[in-house]
Amino acid sequence: MHKIHGTYCAALTPLKEDYSINKELFLEHCNYLLSQNLDGLAIFGTTGEANSFSIDEKIELIEYLLENNIKVEKIIPGTGLCSIKDTVKFTKSVAKLKVRAVLVLPPFYYKNIQNDGVVEYYQRVIEEVGENNFHCILYNIPQITGVTINFDVIEKLIAKFPHNIVGMKDSSGDIDSMLKTIKYFNEFSVFSGSDSLALKACKRGGAGAITAASNISGKLLVYIINNYKKESQIPNFQEFQYLQEQIRTTLLSHEPISALKAFLSIKNNNSKWNRVNTPLISIQNPSNHKTIISLIELIKKMESLLTSA
Repeated sequence: MHKIHGTYCAALTPLKEDYSINKELFLEHCNYLLSQNLDGLAIFGTTGEANSFSIDEKIELIEYLLENNIKVEKIIPGTGLCSIKDTVKFTKSVAKLKVRAVLVLPPFYYKNIQNDGVVEYYQRVIEEVGENNFHCILYNIPQITGVTINFDVIEKLIAKFPHNIVGMKDSSGDIDSMLKTIKYFNEFSVFSGSDSLALKACKRGGAGAITAASNISGKLLVYIINNYKKESQIPNFQEFQYLQEQIRTTLLSHEPISALKAFLSIKNNNSKWNRVNTPLISIQNPSNHKTIISLIELIKKMESLLTSA
């Protein structure tokens, strides 16, 4: 049995004009996501523009969510930062709040680092945080970090910290590697970072998914993951999966964070959504943007398909 499992949204972070976090809009979005039956919120990850904000801003936002009735067990903050001291500081702060888990990037400033260096990084974080029972999810996204979290790293970390190292979000896009990891580490919670690959991963024993597209199609992914064992009883089940793949492919035809925010600015009729932090660039006139128009049509199709399910 996985220590942690489910479908989580890699939540966007809405901004004010001064590029500070729009806490009220963030809370509104979190409540919306949870209303879609998602199991929780992976906040301050890649999609959440995490490294554009200070530790204090992020802690203040988490405390704001908790004060406004977002349950602590629904939250998985991304805490991996360039400085190991900052990673420890942020991780220790949220671990004391008893969040469900933390999602931790490997060190991503230097390239061509050895496995033992990655292991030592996580070892220092866990030992310096000093909380015996907090859960750590490794974040494998080598196209961003330049670091692959491989079998050797996972095996050594589980051996050292079986109560802390409980899973990994695999955003590598390498389905073969993901499936091998699922097979080799039985109780290790492997989450697909891709909406399209989540079904294959779960069928082979994966723990679920943590994805960006679930900001707009979360209830579709929840339906797929919650019902794949009954696939033979759902005649049009593959329509749901195909639609999810279309949504992800369309989203990735543009830079996805700005596309998601532009989509929400149209869907919610709220221009405050259409702000990203540099070096990202907001989509101008999103109602006439090809990607946004396509996403609007796909989400309409999703609503219709789920209504008939």
